[in-house]
Amino acid sequence: MPDYSTQKLYDLEPAMPLVLAGYTLLTPNLRLARRIKTVWDQARVNAGDQVWQPIRVMPLELWLEQQWQRAVIMELVPANVIVSTGHALELWYQVVIEQENRSNSYNLLQPGIAASMANKARETLLGWQVNTEDSVIRQEFELATDSATYLKWQALFEQRLAEKALTTRVDAISQLLTCAPLLPKSRVALMDFDDISPLFQSCLDVLCDDIKRPQQRLEPGRRTARAFVDKRSELLAAAHWAKSESDRDPAATIGIIVPDMAADRPVLEYFLRQEFDCLGENYQSLPVNFSAGMPLDKVPLVRDALQLLSLGLGRIALHELIALLQSRFLILADAGTPGLVELITELFDDGLETVAVAELRHRASQIKVGESTGLSLGRHLVSMARMQGLNKVVLPSAWIPIIDDVLALWGWPGSGPLDSLEYQQVETWFDVLDEFSGYDTVCDALSLESALLLLGTCCSRHVFQPQSADSSIQVLGALEGAGLAFDHLWICGMQSSQWPAAASPNPLIPVHLQRQLQMPHATPERQWSFASALMRQYTRNAKLLNASYSQLVDGAPELGSTLLEPFDWIDGENEEQRGPASRHQLHMRGLEFVEDNQAPTVCAEELTALAGGSAVLEDQSSCPFRGFAMRRLKAVPLNRFGVGLSAAERGSLLHNALYILWGTLEGSEALTALDDNELAEHIEAAVLSALRSSTSRGRPPISVASRNLERQRLISLLGEWMALERRRSEFVIHAREETIQLSLEQLKITLRVDRIDRLPDGSLLVIDYKSGRCKLRDWLGQRPARPQLLLYGIAATQPLAGLTYAQVRKRDCQFIGAGKVEAAPGIATDIPKLVGDSMHVEDWDSLTALWREHLTRLASEFIAGNARVDPLTPDSCTYCGLQALCRTGDVALVEAAP
Repeated sequence: MPDYSTQKLYDLEPAMPLVLAGYTLLTPNLRLARRIKTVWDQARVNAGDQVWQPIRVMPLELWLEQQWQRAVIMELVPANVIVSTGHALELWYQVVIEQENRSNSYNLLQPGIAASMANKARETLLGWQVNTEDSVIRQEFELATDSATYLKWQALFEQRLAEKALTTRVDAISQLLTCAPLLPKSRVALMDFDDISPLFQSCLDVLCDDIKRPQQRLEPGRRTARAFVDKRSELLAAAHWAKSESDRDPAATIGIIVPDMAADRPVLEYFLRQEFDCLGENYQSLPVNFSAGMPLDKVPLVRDALQLLSLGLGRIALHELIALLQSRFLILADAGTPGLVELITELFDDGLETVAVAELRHRASQIKVGESTGLSLGRHLVSMARMQGLNKVVLPSAWIPIIDDVLALWGWPGSGPLDSLEYQQVETWFDVLDEFSGYDTVCDALSLESALLLLGTCCSRHVFQPQSADSSIQVLGALEGAGLAFDHLWICGMQSSQWPAAASPNPLIPVHLQRQLQMPHATPERQWSFASALMRQYTRNAKLLNASYSQLVDGAPELGSTLLEPFDWIDGENEEQRGPASRHQLHMRGLEFVEDNQAPTVCAEELTALAGGSAVLEDQSSCPFRGFAMRRLKAVPLNRFGVGLSAAERGSLLHNALYILWGTLEGSEALTALDDNELAEHIEAAVLSALRSSTSRGRPPISVASRNLERQRLISLLGEWMALERRRSEFVIHAREETIQLSLEQLKITLRVDRIDRLPDGSLLVIDYKSGRCKLRDWLGQRPARPQLLLYGIAATQPLAGLTYAQVRKRDCQFIGAGKVEAAPGIATDIPKLVGDSMHVEDWDSLTALWREHLTRLASEFIAGNARVDPLTPDSCTYCGLQALCRTGDVALVEAAP
């Protein structure tokens, strides 16, 4: 006789007399049914049997559905088609939208969630055998707006079902009550049930002439509880515990219950991989089974397929486009090439978070790649735009070949071999497409946008669970672990706010009715009863039960559940709870630092192609590594997204308006000759001209309102600035936007000067417009932070009176500079006082000479390949954007560690 009491995860011995007597075993869920079947089969194999009778075991709901199918065959009930949950939700969604359009009394922000709640409400009402046609019940529904609205939704939903000859699973089970006397009686055993709905219990009562409830024989073992500072520490301890118990007894059955699987699984899986050394080449060797998979639309292979299909719509977000272009599940010949990088940089320079697919197609077709023009991205988009099928409005099944054609165009799922998980994901994708085609029964013809929305919803509802070899370590949700036997079990997340969970009655069913009938989640007492029953099952079926909770969740303090009162408490934060990897990190002290500050010297060919103007030396001064990375490696951070005009665009408009204005006035004489009204007219004309000439490639034109606001801002700002210019002594405009060439060592620098004024003595004042705040200390020291004006100064071939910023800021307009003479208010002439102890100079000439020496040295360091990570000030790193390369923050943390 096979031994059924020693099998993993379930002791079938108590139920064996019933099995041998021909009883059907019914379980609360499919996982427990599969486990019992596995135990049965393994016991027969161990007994040496070659052939055996399969055990009759299945979930209760599936068994009831089979009884309904038998009734259909016997023509006792109508032969309607049972709709899937997805199809039912789609019908509910249509009903909710239609009723909302009929009514003017409400507007739903999320009709999809309302449809899901309505579906759940109807299932609950049928499960608790509530007849909404009863006058008393109906009156109770009509007392509240939400429940009264639900009755209208339900009537319309049931009308749609009747029109299409469809039925839901719970409707089919309800029909059994009318024909049960004519069906053969059964004998069943209910395995590990704590809660059965009244409908299911009534069906069992009329369909069965004998119902047994065998219990597993395991005696409650030791129960311990732990408290942890936060969720991360708790999951880390659980992972280390699983590894320790597995090492101690490889044959032991180990379970980890994670109530919030969606949020906690990624972290727990990482810790388990860390403990079992399955983060690298052994990634596929993790000896753990997870009961809950990942929504299919989150799986990279399927996520990228959905994103490819969305290119048939109008716009795509840039972050989604970049992720798509980096995908290995499509064939793109120019992926990662400089041409594609150039395209992405251009798109980010536009400052918009999304890009029109038509614009993307045009730009990708115009990018120069060597001697040729255009990227394969552009060619694919052109081919996709020519697909007539994408403009059709057809039934879901008719979209399948169109979807296949689009994915084939992009080479999905890629040219490389798929691993086992990815192969299963492709198979699951095709299963979902089959389900999608079945929506013909509940949907009208769909446009591409509607079809993709429905397909995405199907994928999000379908959980991908990879097939893997059975393991003695199981990670399960709270319900999935019920009924299974373990040698060692750990329950995470036992906070008082979650065990039991707060009552959450369905808002579409009168609360009084839910409380009266003790519907799920209706009352705190119902939640307590449910949680207590689960805990009893865990306790009964585990030889050693561990429970834990986090004392801080999302920044809020938590207490342990009252259900933990009988447990023995132990310290959860002791050193032994830390895994080997985390313990190694904790005690890590000796680090080897490798000096890698020297880049290759700039060669002649690189010098010819080098661009950047004064920004080369500004980056080298700010941080030598920044100069090397940005100017030689071209590692330039992408621009940020913004709404309206960016700061750079506003600054450019200001520069253009001043350029136009001084082109008309040409100096102080014309300026002082104008009265206020005439000056205002000149300013407005310059601003309007600057706005007309401004263009932003790829960006839609700014709105009329934004344009008027910018016009008013510039007119007011320039009025304030020109009032300051009027206070100056005589000058004439010598040059505007003049290009100057300068050589420092081997580095050739091209400069563009905003403006140069000639003073009465013939000397020149170099002016640089700035809309931000300016500081003269940025010119001081051996590494001047802002060397642009200084380069203008040492490049001058005529006598120089001074250098100055023109700080054009509202209510803060001023000249900030230095020179031989005070050519404008705010220009410092006391040079020793200006520089203080930072530089040893006596006058203007010695200051400019020292600037030349410092800037020449910076140029020499750049040419020589000095690339050390050495920020000039802490502010140098604020907007650098290269922290992922230089790792200066990580190094600082390591150096500060004890």
